[in-house]
Amino acid sequence: MKVKKNNFTENEISKALKIYNYFIENSFSNFEEKKLSKSKFNLLFNQVKKNKLPFILAIEANEVIGLAFVNKFRNKSGYRFSYEHSIYVNPDYINNGYGNKILKELVKICKKITKIKNLIAVIGGKNNFASIKIHKNNGFQYIGTIKKAGFKKNKWVDSIYMQKRL
Repeated sequence: MKVKKNNFTENEISKALKIYNYFIENSFSNFEEKKLSKSKFNLLFNQVKKNKLPFILAIEANEVIGLAFVNKFRNKSGYRFSYEHSIYVNPDYINNGYGNKILKELVKICKKITKIKNLIAVIGGKNNFASIKIHKNNGFQYIGTIKKAGFKKNKWVDSIYMQKRL
């Protein structure tokens, strides 16, 4: 698996968007309710880049197998050292250890960015066992659950919070 940072081809961005939109449509791991357009996804990507934060794609055999990025946890200045991250694995590659590998790479990159002192995982749904497991395996601690934090597909969804101090 090769990891590319912040500089992608148009085709790679399209494949990443397809993965991102898959999780919007088919899961509770992303609380967006409508698929993102290419322009909205580009805005997200450019915002991450503008903030000098990592946006990575995991690639194997010229296929985008996953994406991960870091964004501000909250916009208030007191949270300036805490960042939330997102990870999505191409559904064709789930349960092959890629989520764990991608998270490991993301943490390694984040450790080199001095402004990042805390990584926060906000995991949609208490039944998202795979995401909880890979975070635990990478040194994240369970912090708490916000009950019924999100509403999607006519269902209330909990948010699981996990944290890693860098």
